[in-house]
Amino acid sequence: MNTQRIFLLIAIFLTVFLLWDKWELTQTTDANGNTVTQTRIVATDSQDNAIDVPEVSDVPSAAVTIEDTTPSMDESFDQGPYITVTTDLLTLQISNKGGTVISAYLNKYPKELNSVEKLQLLNNNTGTIFQAQSGLLPADQMPTHHSEYSSEQQDYFLGDKSELIVPLIWKGDNGITVTKNYHFKPNSYIVEVDYQINNNSGIEQTVSSYTQLVRDRVADSGGMFGMRAYSGAATYNDEEIFEKIDFEDFDSTPKTTSKGGWAAMLQHYFFAAWIPNENKIHTYSTKSSNDKYLLTTVNPGLKIAPGNQATLLSNQLYIGPKEHARLELLAPGIDKTVDYGILYIVAKPLSVVLHWINGYIVNWALSIVALTFLIKLAFYKLSEKSFRSMAGMKKLAPRLQKIKETYEGDKQKIGKKTMELYKKEKINPAAGCLPILVQIPVFISIYWVLIEMVELRQTPFLYIPDLSMKDPYFILPLIMGASMWFQQRLNPPPADPMQARIMMMLPFIFTIFFFWFPSGLVLYWVTNNLLSIAQQIYINKKING
Repeated sequence: MNTQRIFLLIAIFLTVFLLWDKWELTQTTDANGNTVTQTRIVATDSQDNAIDVPEVSDVPSAAVTIEDTTPSMDESFDQGPYITVTTDLLTLQISNKGGTVISAYLNKYPKELNSVEKLQLLNNNTGTIFQAQSGLLPADQMPTHHSEYSSEQQDYFLGDKSELIVPLIWKGDNGITVTKNYHFKPNSYIVEVDYQINNNSGIEQTVSSYTQLVRDRVADSGGMFGMRAYSGAATYNDEEIFEKIDFEDFDSTPKTTSKGGWAAMLQHYFFAAWIPNENKIHTYSTKSSNDKYLLTTVNPGLKIAPGNQATLLSNQLYIGPKEHARLELLAPGIDKTVDYGILYIVAKPLSVVLHWINGYIVNWALSIVALTFLIKLAFYKLSEKSFRSMAGMKKLAPRLQKIKETYEGDKQKIGKKTMELYKKEKINPAAGCLPILVQIPVFISIYWVLIEMVELRQTPFLYIPDLSMKDPYFILPLIMGASMWFQQRLNPPPADPMQARIMMMLPFIFTIFFFWFPSGLVLYWVTNNLLSIAQQIYINKKING
């Protein structure tokens, strides 16, 4: 198989991939770029179609109750009164019913470019439900996410304080009082939740806490060869196993136990996760009902003697972006929430290097250029071998054509004379195949890295307002197409006329596809093409004297 054919196969593969990927992106999307199934459902206190919280030893289960009705689209879950908490990074709405976080805005992330409206991750609107629930077990003695709490204030502000504690009070008929505390700190997307329990019931209580993430279904990850950003659930355990759980698998996924770990609902750029105590054993499970999907964590129990007070260890709730610097410090394995596809082992190091470069350059566009240069440098010798082979083939093109004309009609003779010429000039036409194949995983991996980087979202560069969006004037895609066309001119044309026509069309096809690709990704391709052209011109001059 000659080098041109390898190039052609790669180009066809990329063309099919880009076409499929573009088709996937035409589906209906929400503000965060996720396809949304518009389901008209509200929550009630009916016990129909209950979804049980997993049990811990002898502790009875609490229940999520969901009833299928058809309200207008502007109706939401009936959560009643709520309090508002504002920090530098988050604006949360916490319902008095269960202390559920029913809404979360990310203050540093506009919903759209130049918009004053902030991006909403957790949501209480029908069709885009996404909430963080938590409570205590047993349900007949302790407050669950259905119980009514009271609060001294309606609004809380972190301001310049080092910590803000928001208490919610529940008083049971059995003499038990529970204070559910939410802890907030500056420059943090983490919300800590703990419980102070006064047991005046006259009997010993065995109490356990649980946490849940509940949401409507969003688009399947889909995509050719799974090459699309993942939306769904994920868990991580003490055996360092990261498991994605698609929505259709919620009812068939078995319960698991782990020391530490975490449970998260993921989407492009952002996610929410409950992170329990890393030194305790926890139970993770999933269930669904009426197009609502629940990811539940149940924590170990604690015995409280009559007349005593106890504090259950805190659970951490992360509501925020997949920022590289934050994930590295958040919890073991949580960096895997960034979807690098099947080539994680290659993409993750590339991402680390890119963030390291940006630590010095402090410009994401220039960091992409620098990373591309380092990649080309790492593959310089391999590329040189490929380019030398192509340059040699181009130099021999007139002599090869003469052989075809001299022995026209005698394919065996043409083949023999051609191989003799290759041997005499010490040229292997297949020499460029392996270097190109080796680099394919890197090309695919850098695609994943740039597609998944929340840091590129709404980041400007020169005339481009957002590196995660298409070039508004299509300048970069046109440069990319021109560079691809010019690079082809440096190589000998394929011997097969059909291959030659296809190769001539590819720069135009790729240019059209790249019109809608993120500018950061197009910048990588442009830089890579320009560096390849420079290297090939240099090698051609050396060979041709």
